[in-house]
Amino acid sequence: MSKQDEQRLMVKIATLYYMENQKQSDIARSLNLSQSFVSRVLNRCLKEGLVKISVVQPANIFPALEKSLEEKYGLQQAIVVDVPEQASSQQVKQAIGSAAAHYMETRIRANDLVGISSWSSTIRVMVDELHPQSAKARGVIQLLGGVGANGNVQATILTQTLAANLSCPAWLLPAQSIERAVDERARMVSNQDVAEVVSKFSEVDVAVVGVGDLEPSQLLRNSGNYYDEAMLKTLAERGAVGDLCLHYYDAAGDAVLSKEEDPVIGMELEQLRQCPQVVALAGGKEKANAIRGALNGRYINVIIVDYPTARQLL
Repeated sequence: MSKQDEQRLMVKIATLYYMENQKQSDIARSLNLSQSFVSRVLNRCLKEGLVKISVVQPANIFPALEKSLEEKYGLQQAIVVDVPEQASSQQVKQAIGSAAAHYMETRIRANDLVGISSWSSTIRVMVDELHPQSAKARGVIQLLGGVGANGNVQATILTQTLAANLSCPAWLLPAQSIERAVDERARMVSNQDVAEVVSKFSEVDVAVVGVGDLEPSQLLRNSGNYYDEAMLKTLAERGAVGDLCLHYYDAAGDAVLSKEEDPVIGMELEQLRQCPQVVALAGGKEKANAIRGALNGRYINVIIVDYPTARQLL
């Protein structure tokens, strides 16, 4: 049997499969072949170049950039969303939040315990965009205390809305995010209702977090529940570039406050590092250093980021 005879059959099988959309079982039956033989031939067609498959990449999808981020920072997945170079902050948040909603709809599995850093405006967009899911998660847990006078109310609404969309119960953290002193934090964490929620942080399967930079957002500044100027100066002197759940880290990703100095009630950096999956919603070129520090600290497994910021991270 000549090479040409062999190729003739290979091309016939490939044509029936790829051009005429016939099933392998139907091809095998019509040509009196075994289905396993047909499968092997189709694999050979790809290896030997008789069949070439191309993926048409739309202009606003960035697989090469996503792969570069994944390889550089050891990520499970990077999702880069398309926004204009001079996009407004709201445009960036909307694009990232929408992509995060789709990610959650396709990623969440039954019995996942989902943690949410509930003061992020980008996460709020994600929750608003999320469709109710048939898959029932184990629960949604609030990873950070409230922010400001109405912070607990806003965090409660956000956490409970996500839980409703995931058809599961919600665990609320009945505390402010920052206590005035570490000993006050210790007293609050010893409260039974707070302790019950904090003890579940180590059980979280998927944590959804925002990335903050050293300069506090307007939301935090207006809340009255934030560090005073003396602590902000200390953070700056120690090289803080950003925060996750209001725990600050430097450019290398190392915490800048010891546990004995940190008055925040929220999932800690080391707990994030140990969490099976941490999804960061992070955008805006002004936050590039904060995002890079979080990536260097290996706190994040999945990042959803806008295109201009993604290029800056590389």
